[in-house]
Amino acid sequence: MLNWKGRVGIAGISAMARVLSSRVLPLNGAVPRGVSWLYDMQRFAETRDLKVLFDVGANFGQTVDAMLQFFPRSSIFAFEPVASSYRELVSRHRENANVTLVNKALGASEGVGTMALHQDPELNTLVADHPRMSDLTGEVETVGIEQLDSFCTANHIESIDVLKLDVQGWELEVLRGAAQMIEKRRIRFVFSEVGFRRSDTDVQHFPVLNDYLEQNGFWLCGFYDEYRWGEKRKYLGFASALYINPDFAENSASR
Repeated sequence: MLNWKGRVGIAGISAMARVLSSRVLPLNGAVPRGVSWLYDMQRFAETRDLKVLFDVGANFGQTVDAMLQFFPRSSIFAFEPVASSYRELVSRHRENANVTLVNKALGASEGVGTMALHQDPELNTLVADHPRMSDLTGEVETVGIEQLDSFCTANHIESIDVLKLDVQGWELEVLRGAAQMIEKRRIRFVFSEVGFRRSDTDVQHFPVLNDYLEQNGFWLCGFYDEYRWGEKRKYLGFASALYINPDFAENSASR
């Protein structure tokens, strides 16, 4: 159960999201950068009407909820490979006509992978060698893997405005499967969880991701949702990084 500080914090975040997602609020510099990645994307793109959003590692649909608040008319594709999490995702979002739910992982190549399941489903990952073993359930699940490029081809998706990645260290594999879309400058924003300790292999190491995206034309916009730890919370454990491709080749994207 949340304590009073947690409840106040959640209430404050919810209230702020309602304000920032309002179309009455102008996309200007009055709101500091770094407060909301969703609002900052609208500001950097100079429009609230981004067309296609991918949520890779959707879990129960927490990010889908936020995307719907800021982008209620966008086409959202939510990918979740684990059966139990996918069932919860379906129960929460099957009535949303603009949300497409996909019971697969994305990766560098097509096929299947095995995933050791955690009690906390947010820790589930296709990364085999990772340090967080204490809450494993003992269950192993086989999941389907598809390339982002082939998915876009099959679904006639010409460009992606937002590619959100939270796949516990598997992020670079997803990006390698998006090589054609990246090369053609058809992805505008990438929003990815990143870690800052090389030993945390179930979080994408920031220098590796940053080098890859920089080499492919993306620039870092900022960090969000920072997790701090240690005495006096002096250490930065992980955060989410927002990137933009300034040469994004916008095109009509359809489902």
